[in-house]
Amino acid sequence: MTTRKTLTSMVLVGVLALGISGCRKDHSQYKYDGKIGEDQVIFREKSYLGISSDDNILRVIKPDGRIIEYKDRLRDDLKLESVEITKDGQTTTYYLDDEIGKPILKEAQKQFDNYLQQIRIEAQKQLDYQQQIKEAKLDYQQQTKEAKIKKGLEDLK
Repeated sequence: MTTRKTLTSMVLVGVLALGISGCRKDHSQYKYDGKIGEDQVIFREKSYLGISSDDNILRVIKPDGRIIEYKDRLRDDLKLESVEITKDGQTTTYYLDDEIGKPILKEAQKQFDNYLQQIRIEAQKQLDYQQQIKEAKLDYQQQTKEAKIKKGLEDLK
């Protein structure tokens, strides 16, 4: 009887682990740590217990020192549940599900979406740059190869 309960428990734990990790959305394309305009921007996924990413957090440090953290904590859908603003050492958190937070989160969602769009643009620029480097290397290798062949053929004459 105990063996059966143990096996049943092991199967349930495995199914739950697969279910939880299988529901996770991959937002790694937004992983970013750099400047967008004058703002220092960091996007990260935060996981709990190492099982899956539970939070998507975009941290923006403004030139005047304000820190704004946009937080997608539920459903991993890039829809904000809260925004945290730190100004002059005071931190205020606004939530989507309260009267004061609702209009603030509406504006914060627009800003969040804009930053994600800028991150996608920066990522594409990086990919384009890497592709240009790759093509330049291949071109150089081809030219070097052709020059060596030419030299070898001339040396044979």
